[in-house]
Order: sequence, then C-alpha cells, then structure tokens
Amino acid sequence: MEPHDYYYLAKRNLLPDADKRTRIKGIIKKKSRIHVSAVCGKAMASVACMLKDLGYVVTGSDAVFHPPMGDVLKKHNIKCSLYSVKNIKNIDILVVGNALAHDSLEVVEARKKGIPLLSGPEVLGQVFNERKSLVVAGTHGKTTTSGLLTHVFDYSLKNPGYMIGGMFQNLKDSYSIGSKNSKFVIYEGDEYNSAFFDRGPKFLHYNPTSVILTSLEYDHVDLYPSFEDYKQAFQFLIEMLPKKGNLVIHESVVPLLDLKKCKAQIVTYGASKKADVIFRTIKTNSSGTVFSVSSKIIGNHQSLHIPLFGDYNVANATAVYTLSLLEKLKKDSVAKALTCFSGTRERQELVGVKKDNITIIRDYAHHPTAVKLTLEGLKKGYSDRRFIVVFEPRSASSKRKVFELPYAESLAYADIIYVIDPVSTPTPDSIDVVHVVDILNSKHKKAFVATSADEALTLLRKEVLKDDVVVFMSSGDMASIPTRFFKE
Repeated sequence: MEPHDYYYLAKRNLLPDADKRTRIKGIIKKKSRIHVSAVCGKAMASVACMLKDLGYVVTGSDAVFHPPMGDVLKKHNIKCSLYSVKNIKNIDILVVGNALAHDSLEVVEARKKGIPLLSGPEVLGQVFNERKSLVVAGTHGKTTTSGLLTHVFDYSLKNPGYMIGGMFQNLKDSYSIGSKNSKFVIYEGDEYNSAFFDRGPKFLHYNPTSVILTSLEYDHVDLYPSFEDYKQAFQFLIEMLPKKGNLVIHESVVPLLDLKKCKAQIVTYGASKKADVIFRTIKTNSSGTVFSVSSKIIGNHQSLHIPLFGDYNVANATAVYTLSLLEKLKKDSVAKALTCFSGTRERQELVGVKKDNITIIRDYAHHPTAVKLTLEGLKKGYSDRRFIVVFEPRSASSKRKVFELPYAESLAYADIIYVIDPVSTPTPDSIDVVHVVDILNSKHKKAFVATSADEALTLLRKEVLKDDVVVFMSSGDMASIPTRFFKE
C-alpha cells in the first residue's frame, strides 16, 4: 500500500459505519462480465460506455434514466434496468457509483455473494494503465483545461483516450478510448471521493505521468474537514509523479504544497516574472482573447489566440500550451489547435442570441471564486452590456453557510441577480440566500430570491431588456430554463 492508501483508509475507519464499508477488491480481466450500479450519472455512464467500447460485457442499473446520459447509454446499446438483486446474477465485478451507500440494494447483494467491488476511477486506472496519463487537477478550471488539452492532443493527431467532466460543445460524448495505439489518456482529475469504501480522491487512481495543477482553494467542505486535509489530497497527487513526468503548476499553488517531494520536472506558470512560463493578455474582443507566452524552458510565442474570455482562461491555455510542448507536440500545431477550440458545454457556453440582441450564456460555476472569475471574464468579452445572472448554489458544498458573503461579493459583478433557493429543509449550516440577496441590495444591486428555477424565469422575463447578457449559473440543469428562455 502507498502512503495515500493508509491515509484514506484511516479516514474511512474513523466513520461510525466503517465496518460496513469493506469490500473485496476486483481486477478486470479480458472476459469480465461487469455491472455498473448508478450507471446514469455523468461519470458512471461514461465509464460503462468506455468498457463497452473496449469489448467488455457491460450492463447497468439506476433508479431513473433521464437524458442526456440515459440517451447515451441507449445509443451504446448497454442493457440497463432498474435496481434489482437479479442484476447481480452472473457478473464478475460490480462497479459502484460514488453516490451509492453501503446499504444500497445491489451493493448488499454483491457483498453477500462475495462479488468484487470497484469504483469508477479504479476501473479507468486499470484499463488504461499502459498509457501515459495526463491529469488536470485543481479547485477551478479542470473541465475547460482538460477539454482544451484533449482538443490539442487530438488536433495534433495523438488520438488520446480521455475522460472529462463535461461534453465538448461540438460532440455528444465526454469520453473516448482513443485509438488502439495511442500513448496517451487524459483525465479531468476530480478530488471528490471515489466510493463509499474509498474516501480517497478519484485522481489518485489515474496513475498520473504528468499533471496540470490549476489552482488550490478550499472546497468540498462536506468531504474535507479542513483546508489542510484538502491540500493533502493534492500533495499525494504530485508525490505520485515519476521522474520522467511533468508538473505544470500555477504560481499561486507553489506556496501551498511541498514541491521538494515531487520527483517530476516542475514548471510554474503565471503572470509574474517569477514564473517559468509567463503569460500576458494582449487584447480581448467578441472573438476571444489574444495573449503571449515567454519562457526560457519552452520558448516564446508572441500571439496565441483562444475563443475564450478572462485571464483565468489565458492561464488555463498557458498550462495546456506548456504541457503540450513538454510532451513533444509541435509548437505550430498546438497554437493552431488553441484557435479552434469549441469549448466544453456549460463553461462560458453560448446558448444563443435571441430577439433584441439578448445574449444567453450557460456556465457551471458554483464556487464563489469560479463565479467571480467567470463574470469578470465575460464582462471583458461583452463590455458595455448589462449583465443579468440567474444563480443556483446546488452542489453539496455550495449550499454551506460559509459561502454567503463570498457569493455576494462574486455576484456583485452583475447588475441584476436572481438567486434560486436550493434548501428545502434548512439546517444551521445551510446557506441563507435571503442574506446573500440582502448583502447585494446593500451594494446597490438589484437582487431577488427565487424559490425555484421556474420562478426565476418568470422574474427574469419581467426585467430583461434589449442588448442584455443573461448568464445562467448552476451545477444542475436548472429545469432547462436557459434553453426554454432562448426558445421563447
């Protein structure tokens, strides 16, 4: 066992139900019959489809099969059914979604039968263990950066396998097994826990060769009791890297980790002169951002273009540019790839422009810093326009009281704000969106509470004017109100 295995085993064993969180660990073999429980989650559906594409016999189960992932499973001809003990017959391995508890129906049945259990990240680590694993990790920017890295490697004809947390805007899948002879697999490195039996972050299962580390700020307070515990996950990640690997790390993260324990080549990036790779934004307009890169390690480039907005996206693109060159991709190919990146869905995604030049944008941002950076970036691309934001703090960590003031400060970058209340049964630790709105109003912003996405849409219709930019922000689907508003 590695040091991180002991660390997260100890965390698991401190839980009151630790004795119920044990399992038999499985190893996937060529003829393994694999059942995926909680298969309709974004990550688990992708895992099931990847296994099917690799030639395994795969079945799945869940409580419901809503689109889009229900449609994805159907397209890949994966036999799915509702949860049942019958699904556990004639299988070799049960892959368990991290949303499931130890007392879930199929988990209980599998343990009774002595069937091995695996988490989704473990599956990926096993089936791609022969490839160079490039992992994009950090509190913010993972999906856009891993999507951009995948696009660059694909454009450069490296045909990587990949698994990211969002879909490309011009494709319907968030994964690919890549070509049979590909040397690379690219992961969005999620730090959330792997399964009920494994309290360790997902990215520790990806056998990383090289890592981009974009940022480090306390998050997932529901899982990590302190910032020190949160940072430790990333410390373990960088310590796993081999000598021949690369750690491309934002300069802001350097003071937070012990880089002396990282064996890989370390290359820092940022806007200051202390960074190994220095980026500078040259201009921003409606088509995106032009920036330059200067470095003694990878050389200089005076004019790189990305169809994205904000200094944080320039930083993300710089990280991708840097790692791509370190992995021996050709400079011209990388530069050309940056210019034609279509983006990932729900990350500064342009839903469309409707009547009266009303621009509608969808973004996943749910952490206060992500909200701030997204709005800052968009305002550079749509200068002199009025901004309306419909925001829903939906994730487990975003619904915490600790984020009330930071949300108010971040949302203040907009002119009009609607905050959807996500808490039906509040606890002392729950966010009070009325307090968030009161703070915004005290800052002379027009802010309102909506009890649901539908109510937010009703309020929005009364306020929106010609030339407005409307930004919908949530980690959920918001009852499809961004699309509904666009089509009205």
